[in-house]
Amino acid sequence: MSHQFVPAAVLSPQPVFSCHIYVSGGQLLCAGEVFVHDRLDVPAELVVASHYLGELSGQTCGVHLLSAAVDVPGCEWRGLRSLLGLVEEEMFFLAGRAMQVGNWDTDHRYCGRCGSATICSPRGERARICPSCQLSVYPRISPCVIMLVTRGEECLLARHSHHRHGLFTALAGFIEPGESAEQAVAREVNEEVGLVVGQPHYIGSQPWPFPGQLMLGYTVPWLAGGLKPDRVEIAEAHWFHYSDLPAEIPPPQTLSGQLIRGFVRAASGKPV
Repeated sequence: MSHQFVPAAVLSPQPVFSCHIYVSGGQLLCAGEVFVHDRLDVPAELVVASHYLGELSGQTCGVHLLSAAVDVPGCEWRGLRSLLGLVEEEMFFLAGRAMQVGNWDTDHRYCGRCGSATICSPRGERARICPSCQLSVYPRISPCVIMLVTRGEECLLARHSHHRHGLFTALAGFIEPGESAEQAVAREVNEEVGLVVGQPHYIGSQPWPFPGQLMLGYTVPWLAGGLKPDRVEIAEAHWFHYSDLPAEIPPPQTLSGQLIRGFVRAASGKPV
């Protein structure tokens, strides 16, 4: 069954939810792969906060942040990453939205400037406000670039040191203060593998809730330099012909997987 989710900023007062998502300790309460529920019998004293997310197939949908991972018959607590590729994309990013809103609420219950307890904004916006110094904190989104470096019929794929799996994937990195996305592409490629690249070509974007990135995807042509992986973030990197990619590449639900498959389609003229 296909679902359509329409995100919304917070409303004041919040509507009564028809669909419910429960999060606790960085996990989602799931019945198999289903994480959106009719109202469950969860003790009210465990609900730390509830937030409106938007409309799911015409029904109001909200997330409840629980102080403890209570046992519910027929359900289990699962990490968000375990749902990647198992649920439709729209639903995966709804789960990610729920987790990010829960993280924001948990992480900003006290003011980072003066230490006072914060409150939810009375103005109907998604923000926590410090009554003492008036600092407003909104959910934080970190912009990142992810780029597939190309050289004719080859693309550059790397194995990242901090990834537990052995996938070869595109290079990526955070945008620094005062830096454009295009500058970040050139800097990250040079820092991670020692290459000089040309003008990036924007492909698309994707929210990536681990924990709160917005990925901006590019292809970018190689100009000069030999591969010199930094051995800190990048364990190894190689050029791969489009017809001889590693056995495992990122899934098509990820922007990295889409960049790689798009390159193969363009180079070969065939779908992947």
